[in-house]
Amino acid sequence: MFKKHQQTAVVLVVSILFFGIPFISAPESQSSSSFFSSYIFYKRIVETLFVVAYFYLNYFILVPYLYQRKKYAVYIVLSILCLMVVVQIPDIIVKNSAIYEAFLSETTPKRKPRPQPSFFMQLLTDRNAYLFYLALSIGILLRKSQLINEIKQDMLKSEVAYLKAQINPHFLFNTLNSLYALSLVKSDDAPDAILKLSSIMRYVVTESSKDKVGLKEELKYITDYLDLQKLRLTKNVIVDFKIEGLVRDQKIAPLLFISIIENCFKYGIDQNKESTITIHIKIDENMVTLNTHNKKLAKNINELEKTETGINNTRKKLNILYADKHKMHITDNSTDYQVKLTIEL
Repeated sequence: MFKKHQQTAVVLVVSILFFGIPFISAPESQSSSSFFSSYIFYKRIVETLFVVAYFYLNYFILVPYLYQRKKYAVYIVLSILCLMVVVQIPDIIVKNSAIYEAFLSETTPKRKPRPQPSFFMQLLTDRNAYLFYLALSIGILLRKSQLINEIKQDMLKSEVAYLKAQINPHFLFNTLNSLYALSLVKSDDAPDAILKLSSIMRYVVTESSKDKVGLKEELKYITDYLDLQKLRLTKNVIVDFKIEGLVRDQKIAPLLFISIIENCFKYGIDQNKESTITIHIKIDENMVTLNTHNKKLAKNINELEKTETGINNTRKKLNILYADKHKMHITDNSTDYQVKLTIEL
């Protein structure tokens, strides 16, 4: 999306390009004569001022408030009026200047004055008219480009919101199952589990709608989730969870890791068999890496196929939010499932 400083940059670049034309095209550029004593150069500078003023008017007012709102008739009428002003007024200003008087005095009387073209022909062939048409076209194209970018951004935001909506109910189902398991055995850990669940749900409700959250908050969310999972596991299951590196004020998109971590517990444990879930997170300045590994212990093949839903959603979010700033490698064979995800924050 175009921001204010981007709009300012565009306007400045276009203005510089227009003002560069008189210097490049003036005859004085090929000689040692002064630009500022030249009638032709003075005339073209004045013309350029009017063209640039029209560009501002067209870009900031006429296109967004008339053209893009499909008020084409009003836009065309005003554009024609502006064209008449841009073509005629600079010539009137220049011909009433001292530089023009000096130019006439230097002109030999033997030179016959050129016949003036009709007003209609001026609108079609005048050099300033061509600059006007260029300014008009640039204004429309830039605004259309801005509108396309805004539409794309809105679509991306809508897609991310949709993907988050898919992830959150799945997470709620898993955490409620964990709490239900604790209540069945009347565990003394139930109050602590409820507090962690409350913290998790508060995070999901209040933070998941944000574009970025603190990495520290995201890691706490993951830690609380893992603590809940550990409370319902038997001694046969080992959770190797580790965070390395220094967490400062880094920011990250919320809920990027949870689908990958959830899959470890959904498909990588069997309460009756020895199993290990490995979840390592490493922070290195503005780089964070998640490594997970689990054995494939789920017996239901159809359930295994569902694993791809969460991973695919995560891929989509990464492609939208970290297009060229992430690497995701998955090792998937008959016995093991391993994910390595690196994100440049």
